[in-house]
Amino acid sequence: MDRIDREILVRLKADGRATHAAIAQEVGLTGPAVFARVRRMERNGVIKGYQADIDPSAEGKPLLAFIRVTTRPRLDETDSFETFVLADERIVECHDVDGEDSFILKVNCASPADLRELLLRIRSIPVVSRTVSSIALITIKGKGAPPTE
Repeated sequence: MDRIDREILVRLKADGRATHAAIAQEVGLTGPAVFARVRRMERNGVIKGYQADIDPSAEGKPLLAFIRVTTRPRLDETDSFETFVLADERIVECHDVDGEDSFILKVNCASPADLRELLLRIRSIPVVSRTVSSIALITIKGKGAPPTE
């Protein structure tokens, strides 16, 4: 990847629907040249995909929380937690982390009661020994942050 590829990526991150012609004008290339670079980056896995960024409130899940999960190793139950995470639609991200915790979850829930129900289900998984939750009051930077002018 060179400087122009990085410039193309910056523009695509800002607006995934930007046309190749518009990007080309900004980076000093032709539309077909930008198209070829984008295709190469897609093939090489640099660009992993395109998706709509939906406001969780519009889907009835306005409550954003982060759950730190600690598990204890049990060889007979190693996949139970990950299987649950993959199946529950409220869990939008799961990171296997090093340190005091085993996993950090990002969740979108409908209400505090919905979050409570999710926590009860997580805590019922045999390998889970502890959870610590934090509710986001506002997103300052990241997906869901208010637009900056």
